Parts: sequence; C-alpha cells; structure tokens
Amino acid sequence: METSKKVVLVPWDFTKECENALKHAIQLASVAGNEILLLHLIPKFWWNIIGKSESAKQLETEELKKNLEIIADRINAEHGFTPITMVLEGNPPKLLNELIITANINLIVAGKTYTHAKKSIESISFLKKISLKNASVPFLIAEAPPLHNHYIEIVIPIDYDKKYKETLHWIIYLSKYYKCNINLIKPFITDEGKKKNMSNNIYFTKKMLDGNKIIYGIKTAKRQNVFKDEVFKFANNIDADLILIMADKYNYYVQSKEKATSRVPIMCITPLPRKFQGFY
Repeated sequence: METSKKVVLVPWDFTKECENALKHAIQLASVAGNEILLLHLIPKFWWNIIGKSESAKQLETEELKKNLEIIADRINAEHGFTPITMVLEGNPPKLLNELIITANINLIVAGKTYTHAKKSIESISFLKKISLKNASVPFLIAEAPPLHNHYIEIVIPIDYDKKYKETLHWIIYLSKYYKCNINLIKPFITDEGKKKNMSNNIYFTKKMLDGNKIIYGIKTAKRQNVFKDEVFKFANNIDADLILIMADKYNYYVQSKEKATSRVPIMCITPLPRKFQGFY
C-alpha cells in the first residue's frame, strides 16, 4: 500500500460496532483529507484452531477481500470516497506495527468488539494479541455512532501528570477544524505537590489555548466524588462528542462506574510527541 496521505485505520469485522467506528473515522479523516483503511486481520494461529486446508484458506481470504470491496463501494456511494481495503494474515501485533509505519497510519478508530471479549477472529487478535494502549499512534474507541454530524463538545480531564500536555496538540487540531467547544475538567486536589503540578499544567493549557484563540471553560469536579465518574457524568450532561485522555490512563477511565452507561467515545493519546506532528 502506497499513499502520501495520512491514514485512519478502522479494524473491520463486518459488525455494527465497526460501522459505528467508521462513522467517527469519516468525521476525523474528512476534515484533513486523510485516507481510511478498512483492515481485516486473521491471526495465523486461527487456521490451525479451525483446521482449514490451504485451498480453503485461500478461498475464504478471497471471499473476505470481495466482501470488503463491496463495503468500500457502498461507502463510496454514501459518502463520496472509497476507503482502502486490506485482508492480512499473520502475527497481529507485528502486522499492526508494520502498517503504522509503512501505510502512514496516524490514528486507529475501533469499535467496542476490539476492546471487549467476544468469540470472533478480530476480538481474539486485537484483545488478546494487541494492546491498543501500547500503540504508537492515538486510538479512539467508539461504542456508538457520532452524536452530531461534526464534533461540537469535547471534554478533556486535566491531569497533574506532565505528559498531559501532549493532549494539547490534539485539542488544537480538533478546534482548528471543528470550531468545537473545549470543556476542561480538573479534580479537586489537596496534595500540595500535585496541586503545584496541576497549576503548571493549567497555566500551560491556558497559554496554548489563548495563543490559538480557542474558546474553553474549566470546571472543578466535586470533592466527594470519584474524579473519573465525574468526567463521564459531565460529558453525558453536555452531550459531549468525545473525551480526550492519555493512553496510559485508559484502564483508569474504563473502570469508571459512570463509563458503564456512557456512550461517549474516548480518544487516547499515546505519550510519544514525535507521532503527533504528522496528523495535520
């Protein structure tokens, strides 16, 4: 695959969940003129499990390719562009890492089947063999279609961790194209060391957003409540289109009590600054 454009990768398993992911990918890719790649991965060990012959494997692979091409034609008819399609067999982590480099991947948008255990080829490969949290590019987990036809409200939890500042690259990017509202929420902190780090991050955030003429608001979470629950409650109350966090905080947020009932997608930013530069 050769393309000079950046590419948004959508892992594809022919389910409703990946259709939801596609809708988010279209919104994100269209504003920057990026390509979209629909990728169906077949773990090499899967053929051994189901006992397919070499000829049967080839027939099934060709059938998968044809089905993906049919979907690409349908997307072209509905949205006016044709995504790239690809069916690959092999070691999923290795294939993904190679694609990120060779195919110019800058963002992964996945449906919830890739983050929840299900009895399917793709779930086995992405859940057990690939940790999106360790991907070298940002990833977005979509459990529902976009709420609006473009992103309007984005929620960003402010962290006292210095790596939080890396989310600002994406805040600026999204604000540039969507003119969306940036809703910052910070925890109630009593620890003096953490308060100092938080103050530094807030100062830096304000400086960056003001410098780019981005409209934003800052809310403090209630002291008595768990911060991660407050984040999702706030996002649901304002009908947010996206929650933006650092990838290494993913487990913390998905374990939220409020997350269980929230359909707001989460975009996770990998703490590798060099990767941010190429998206826009």
